[in-house]
Amino acid sequence: MKTELLEKLARNRDELLNAIAGVSEEQIATIPVVEAWTIKDVVGHIAYWEQVIHDHLRESLTEGKPHPQSPDGTDDATNADESAKRQTWAWQRVRAEFENARRALIQRVESMSEIQLAFQVPNPWRGMTHFYSLAQMVEEDALSHCREHTEQIRKRRVEIER
Repeated sequence: MKTELLEKLARNRDELLNAIAGVSEEQIATIPVVEAWTIKDVVGHIAYWEQVIHDHLRESLTEGKPHPQSPDGTDDATNADESAKRQTWAWQRVRAEFENARRALIQRVESMSEIQLAFQVPNPWRGMTHFYSLAQMVEEDALSHCREHTEQIRKRRVEIER
């Protein structure tokens, strides 16, 4: 389970970086991909949520469960706040934030045993009531999220390059 998860994390990271390879910095910062969000915004969004997932893993291991999302606010509000924080950042800083967040997530998984990866915790996301393993948390919350946005970037690139 652990080896496969680590391979998926590395492959998923490479797929995102390959999807943006060859795109100019101007295009990264100006061409919308998801509604008004540019590639830079999307990569910053992924980086933020991967940091949250990393925190959830740490909390699960040290406190027995991740801190639940605050019932106040919405994902849209959090996304808007986090996007606004990164508006003045250079692309290199946003990319570095993603790479650092993914590296930290990979290192966290590397440090975990198979038993820890199988540890069941309550889903911390607003409105979710089921339990899942820490491996499933990484799979569902980090990998699937990044995969979704990578596909959006690929699709937009195809449209642009026509």
